[in-house]
Amino acid sequence: MTLTNSAPVTRQTEDAAPRARRGWNRVRGDFARAAVVVLVWQAAMTAVGAVVEPSLLLTTGIARMSGVDPTVLVHTYRWDGLWFHRIMSGEYATDAAVPAFYPLFPLSVRLVQLASFGTLPFLAAGLLLNTAATWLGVVALIKITRYFAVGPRMPWLAVALFLTSPAALFLHAFYSEATFIALGFWAYLFALRRQWIWMALCLIPLTSSRITAVLFVGLCFLEFCRSVNWKPRGLLSWKLLLFPASALGFAAFAIHLEIVSGRALGMTSAYEANPAWGYHVFNPNILNTVGRETWLVLRALTGNVPMSYGTVVDHLLPLVGLLLLLVASVYVLVALRWDGVPLAAFGLMSFVMFTLNSNLVSVHRYTLPCVVLYLALVIAVERRPALRPVVFGVMYCNIVVQTVLATMFFTGNWAG
Repeated sequence: MTLTNSAPVTRQTEDAAPRARRGWNRVRGDFARAAVVVLVWQAAMTAVGAVVEPSLLLTTGIARMSGVDPTVLVHTYRWDGLWFHRIMSGEYATDAAVPAFYPLFPLSVRLVQLASFGTLPFLAAGLLLNTAATWLGVVALIKITRYFAVGPRMPWLAVALFLTSPAALFLHAFYSEATFIALGFWAYLFALRRQWIWMALCLIPLTSSRITAVLFVGLCFLEFCRSVNWKPRGLLSWKLLLFPASALGFAAFAIHLEIVSGRALGMTSAYEANPAWGYHVFNPNILNTVGRETWLVLRALTGNVPMSYGTVVDHLLPLVGLLLLLVASVYVLVALRWDGVPLAAFGLMSFVMFTLNSNLVSVHRYTLPCVVLYLALVIAVERRPALRPVVFGVMYCNIVVQTVLATMFFTGNWAG
């Protein structure tokens, strides 16, 4: 299938009124069905967490030390979640390490609490926010998929791949993944629709969510270039200013840090303030990083070093995620040619950015927003239906890994 440079391809030939009614029904159906899917998924994750967390008796100490009374949602409050909670407590001003975590998610949780007139505890507000954001992200993914696949079931295959991916558990946790994905996916969808103002309104808060927002800015910019047929003359438009304007979210974060701590760029030095993060060292030689990680994994697979849980989580899974990201990026470029350049470049830019810190820790989580992973499989299945069993096999493996990671995370163990 070849993409157009403007609005979605309209395949019906009937008169406009019935077509408009069908379009409205489809939009309404997307939102309604996605809501059911996400609510069921979040309810299942909540039930599993509520049962697993107390039954293994491994996290009581964590819950008490963090000052949070044990509740049905305490399993969502792990690792990065504690840092986001510290932001809500105003610790940007007191701890130089806290700015490593961007403010959009904790600020949004606080707004949900205010909207509830203070009746919602912060974990309940976080889950409510993450459920809504996951729902919006799924709706956007459905609509994005329709630009690349014509089969009526293909969008739901993309959703299945997304929600069964190993790192999808972080959509349930007190983490920023869900809000980041909702804004990123909708920004890209608006770029595909050529609705540039709406795209910018998504990108601006996105840059106050995490540094990897720059990847979605790049994806949308390349989609803008595709919309003008890659002609330099087409870039002479006021719309081009919307892309640097996306940095307003980051600028607002910097201004806030300057006001409360006197360190406007404190987010750039935050990792140096915490000795536990000393393994994060900028290294542009990504081949060295990937090669070292590959050698370590190969030694573990051949039995030369133990295949420990830490090796799996911090090395094997991230390396597999990067390999799949690389394969997906190359595939969409070959399958879609020029129309696939934005997605392929997005995947390759992600590959580079995720490997710049001399390690691959948490990279399998960072790949969760990489929409090219899901679209590549959907396009491949639609073009070659014989691959459908392979995709189902991938989803089965994903579910197994997600279950293990979720169990470990809910019981207070590192999962990326």
